[in-house]
Formats: sequence, structure tokens, C-alpha cells
Amino acid sequence: MRAAFAAWLLPALLSLAACASIERHQLGRAAEATASPELRKVASASELDALLASAQRLSALEEAQAHRRNCRRPRSERVDWYRCPGDPREDESVELESIEVTGSRLDPRDLITNNQEAGVDEGDFVKKSGDFLLVLRGGTLHVVRIARQGAAVLELASSLRLADDGDDEIWFDEILTFGSRVLLLGFNYGEVQPVAELQLFTLGADGSLARDGRFWLRSRDYFDGDNYGARLQGDNLLVTLQLPLELSERMVWPEWSRRDVPSPSWTPLLEAEDLYYPTMPGNRPALHVVMQCPLRGLDADRLDCRSTGFVATGDSEIYATPRHAYLAIGGLAQAAYEDAVMHPAETPVPVEAWPLVRSVILRVPFEAGPPAVASVHGEVDRAFQFREDPDGTLWVLPRAGRHDDEKGAERYVLFRLRPGDFSGFAGEPPPPVSVVEVPGFAPAIRFDADAVWFGEPAWWGGDETSSARAWVLGLRDGVFHAMVLGHSVEVLQPVQGRMLAIGQAGEGGLAASLLVASPQPSRLDVVRWPGHVPSEGRSHAVNVGRLPDGTTLLGVPAWPAAALGHDVWPEELASDLVYARIGAARLDKAGELSMQEPGGRACEDCWDWYGNSRTFFIGARVFALSGSLLTEAAWRDGRVAPVKSLALP
Repeated sequence: MRAAFAAWLLPALLSLAACASIERHQLGRAAEATASPELRKVASASELDALLASAQRLSALEEAQAHRRNCRRPRSERVDWYRCPGDPREDESVELESIEVTGSRLDPRDLITNNQEAGVDEGDFVKKSGDFLLVLRGGTLHVVRIARQGAAVLELASSLRLADDGDDEIWFDEILTFGSRVLLLGFNYGEVQPVAELQLFTLGADGSLARDGRFWLRSRDYFDGDNYGARLQGDNLLVTLQLPLELSERMVWPEWSRRDVPSPSWTPLLEAEDLYYPTMPGNRPALHVVMQCPLRGLDADRLDCRSTGFVATGDSEIYATPRHAYLAIGGLAQAAYEDAVMHPAETPVPVEAWPLVRSVILRVPFEAGPPAVASVHGEVDRAFQFREDPDGTLWVLPRAGRHDDEKGAERYVLFRLRPGDFSGFAGEPPPPVSVVEVPGFAPAIRFDADAVWFGEPAWWGGDETSSARAWVLGLRDGVFHAMVLGHSVEVLQPVQGRMLAIGQAGEGGLAASLLVASPQPSRLDVVRWPGHVPSEGRSHAVNVGRLPDGTTLLGVPAWPAAALGHDVWPEELASDLVYARIGAARLDKAGELSMQEPGGRACEDCWDWYGNSRTFFIGARVFALSGSLLTEAAWRDGRVAPVKSLALP
């Protein structure tokens, strides 16, 4: 009997192995047809259609193979949404879809935003232009005069409702200023086809705003939980667009249109032959476009931009320096589609298959010139996973996998990409400099000059933050060091060769630690505000400023803990601003600005996508914005003290 069973089992196992081998070979061939390791341009619109057909064939094969693997499992282990033959709950056969082929204009005195890189200004909802502040609140652009003939003032100069009458489908998020020009970025949710909107204004000497142009850009929503949609990079406006790739007759093409003219029309930003072919396989290709628009050209009737487009599956993450724009796009190596362990259509990725997860890093130069590409292991989904050195070396910290067991750690790999590592060919990734595993999920990440820091956010363990940690990895020596902070880390902020870790302390407290990586990783000092809790985690929400007398201040938005309760949601409460003085090796409390003043108009939602609070420093003046209240303060007797406030209408 046993011999008969063995005689039956062996051929069955061999048959299954042969089927699996054939499936992997089919998948590998299909994946190979969707990419080229050479960074080359698309030959024609017909080649784009052929690429899409290949991608959909790959998608159909992935889905069919995932379906067969699922149906081979015991019924109790199957994924519910797959329909298997003989399943009593559903007898329908699976139908798979198929297709047929048919010099800088930035004034350093006007930079008040906590940008990631010096020399690149990121869009935000408050900006400075000469004697004025521009403040974007609830679809209205306010102009606030802060100086008149050299004397400090704080008064409303003008307010402009941005949307047309009755049009509340446009949501504006970001302001950029250069000289007397003002640029707004928003997204129009009322259109059938998705469009981003740029509005241009000239700021008058009296604080009035004159609209110069209104442009639409076909794009998916640019919103990113920790990145920004528009930047000023030297003399250029830098914007990235994404659109799904479809067959040419159905394709929503990346185009621009001027809307403040009698007969608006659409003009392509680029043609099919301007796009770069995918360098990694994928089943859902999309267009990723980097627009670099000379600021001097924004005076004309058209958008005169240099657009560089890439075709790739997945989302892209933008990082910009004064010399380059980098796009990171994740995917899988070609070998993943023929790997015995890896199943591309299924997640999570098995631990042993982590090396097959890849990202291409596309480098677009600030000056004229072709893009270049390099490859790394893992995936990049935050701009803070990058840092460029003055010599052009790019540090990249992709996440290369996660343990879904009790250990619950994420693996990060550190790469050092020298300028020569970028080329016209996406080859194998270079060896990483370091590989580390960080306990928990989605830590805060930030580079400084000598190290990369990780911080443990509060929601890993709920309100229990007494054992929360930070980790530091030396860029040159590879030493990985952990330290217990006793508070969570929601934001990491470099400051003068050190790192600030800011987060929640217990159920009703805020804390900031001053950390140093060398000569020995350690915490120099900590300051706590037991009456406040963290309210915002975006990089622009916190700020560090150096006053004329040499004092360095940290400002952090926080909710007053006493005001929170069962009948008050945080979203209904404006943030206060708390301050600390940063010394050589210590932190000291430096005052608080209450933004719960009766003069402030209650906001319908004080927790907008971009946050609702900012602090910034102009000379010796300290400003706090929260909701509709703008407060000016001064550094007096060791604390930030309020001087006057302005309630925006």
C-alpha cells in the first residue's frame, strides 16, 4: 500500500514542480517585455500601446497564477475574494480582462519655511515677500503688511477669495513667492479629468494682488502626507505630475491649459517620443513628469517648461537639491518574476525575497542635460530618505523589508551613490554601506552631516512612550546605536550639527531631546511641556531660528492638554506654539504663545492636510500662525512674549 501511494505521489509532485517552473518562465518572459535596463526614449505612441499591452498581459498572468495558488490551498486557508472551481459559494469561472493593441531668484531674507534643503524653497501656506506675508487660509489668500518704511507693523493689507463664485471644488495648498510674484498650487476636484491648478499674481507695493494667469495641469492629486507639490529650485519652478498610462486613444495626456482666456485649449507638455521607457518590469505603468519652468517665463502667456517624463509602475517620490531633482520609483527586479519563493502579485514579500525589491533613482539635472539612473535595493517613500553631499554624492536609505512576526522590525539599507554610479543603464545595485533593522513600523527618519537618525513614533505602542527610543547610524563608520528617550519621536530636526527629537511624553505631555552622533551618540538634554501634546508632524510645522543676538530658538505647535476632552476633538482646536532655547549642550523652555484667543475665528477643521500652524523668525521678530490668528512675539528676558495679534477674516 505504501509503495503504491509513493508511486502515485512522486509523479504528482514532479508534475506540480514542472507546472510551477513553466508558470515562472511564462511570468519572466512577460515581465521582460515591459522594461529595458537602458534608459532610452520611447520610439513612438505605438510602442507605448505595445508596452501597455505587455503590462496588462503580465497583470493577467500574475492574477491567474495567484488564483491557481490560492485554489490549491485547503479551503480554510484560501483568500475569500478568489473564486475556485467546485467552491459551493460560487461556481462562476474567473474572467480576466484583456486588451488589444490598437541662477536663483530666491531672496534669502524671504525664506521663512523649514525646508529640507538650503536653496530649494518648498510650497507652504505662509510665505514672505519683502514687507508682506502671504497667508493661505480656507480658500482665501491674505496679504499682511509687516513693515512700512523700515518700521515694524502688523496689519491686513488685502484678502482675495481664490475660487470663482460658487466654485468650492478647488483646494489650494501651497504658496511660493519670488520677487513681487506670487504662485499658488491647488487641485481641482470638480473636473471629470484630474487637474492641478497654478495661479499667478503680482503683489503691489500697497499689498494688492493682481492675477496674471491661471493654468491647469493634467495630473493626479499631488498631495503627499510628508512631501510637497511645488518648489522653487534656483531660477525654476519645479513641479512633478503623475498620470496612469492608457492606450493612446483613451490616454489623458500630460497637458497644460491657460484658463483665463476666452477660448481655453490644451497643449501637450511633451510627446510620446519624449518619454523614457521603463527600466524595471511592472504591470501598471504610469507617467511621471518632472517640470522645470524658468521663473522669467512665467510672465508670458504660456508655460515654457522643460518637461522630463518617465514611464514606470508605482508611485514616485521627489527629492530636490539646488543641482538635481531625484525621482525614486519602486518595483521588483526582473529575477523576482522567475523566483521560486517570490509571487509578485501577493504581499507581504517573504523575508528571503527582500533582495528582489528594487527602486530606480532617476536624476534630472538642474541645468540642461539628459537624466541618469541608478538602482538600489528596497523602496523609498519619503523625501527624508535622501541626502545629497556637496560633491554630488547621494545617500539613500530604502526600506528593504519588514518582519511580520513578534519582532516586528523593518530592515533599512544605506546606499552611497557617487556621481559616477548614475548612468544611462539601470544595472544591479551597488553593495550597501550598511544594513540595519529598526524595531517597530514607519519610524521618523532624518539625515544630518554624519549620520542618519531613526525615531519611534507614539502610535507603535499607543500612549506608552516611557521606553520609546531613537537610533543613529553613522554614515562613515556604520556604527548603529540605540538610546531610550522616554518620549516618542514624531519629528526629527537637524540643528547646527545635532539632532532634535520631538514627540509625545505620556498621555498628556510634549518633549524635545537634543541628540548628538559624535564623538559618542548621546542625549545632551531634554525639555518637557507637560501641559501640551504634539499636534502636527509635518516638517514645516516645527522651525528653528537664529536671532540677531545669537539666540537659537525652537518652535513647536502643540494642543493644550487641558482643553482636550470628551466633547472637544483635536480637529476642533487650534494649536498653541511652545518654544525652547537651544544652547551648545542644553535646552531650556522659552515661553508659550496661546493661540486660543477670542480674537481668533474658530476653524471648521483645525487639522488640515498641510496642518494649520506655523512659526517663523524674521530678524528679531517671532511670528506664530494658528488657524486664523497671526501673532507677533519678541524675545524678552529669556522667553518668547506676545506683542500683538491679527485675526484674519
